[in-house]
Amino acid sequence: MTEQMIHDTGVPPSDRDRYTDDYFDDRLHNDPQRLASFRQEAELIRAHLRQGTLLDVGCSTGEFLAFLRWEGTCYGMEVSDLAIREAKSRGVRFEHDLLNSDNFFDVIIYRGTIQHIETPFLYLKRSFAALKPGGYCVFLATPNTRSLYYTLWNTLPCLDEPRNFYIPSDRTLNNAMTNFGFRRVAIRYPYWHSPYAAPLRDHLRFLLRLGGAPVQFPFWRNMMEMVFVKPKPGDSP
Repeated sequence: MTEQMIHDTGVPPSDRDRYTDDYFDDRLHNDPQRLASFRQEAELIRAHLRQGTLLDVGCSTGEFLAFLRWEGTCYGMEVSDLAIREAKSRGVRFEHDLLNSDNFFDVIIYRGTIQHIETPFLYLKRSFAALKPGGYCVFLATPNTRSLYYTLWNTLPCLDEPRNFYIPSDRTLNNAMTNFGFRRVAIRYPYWHSPYAAPLRDHLRFLLRLGGAPVQFPFWRNMMEMVFVKPKPGDSP
């Protein structure tokens, strides 16, 4: 797959086969826990910027952007025609993306998507080029392989095996972003405040899994959220 082929189509052709319409069925109606996660993630973004030009890489049906109520123009990148139609109905635009625009966006969001991208480092490199100086690149709902759960069992509950390419850790993602010119400004591990967490239940299931039970559960540091900035000229390191 060449960079030109990806640039011409927006996504590798094989991605359309991985994300059929039924993949997006549960994105059309959000449950209370998912909405609570949206609320926490929106707070992280707004702590750094509240308006401007935003791109959501893997925007799904636009449900997160609709919840965010961003003050500015929202763009998306998606592989599914169904998801694109739904996102457009929510006001998401698609004529600009990180593969065809330079110094254009104020914020780029990867919400649980970087692990699904066939050419992740191309996308991270292009994120730097597509952002304006002083713009932010935000990773939400992102798996972290430098966690106890992954260390013990070489998997995470959030992983979707047929669609995984690069599964990051907090260290490897930070290293890649730093090498492309970004500076990290925030990192957090949302387990303890996650609406999906139930610490007593989850630690009991941890013990059961140590004993061989095939259970899955959220756990501390399974997921991470990171914010990076593209420095302005003259900014200190």
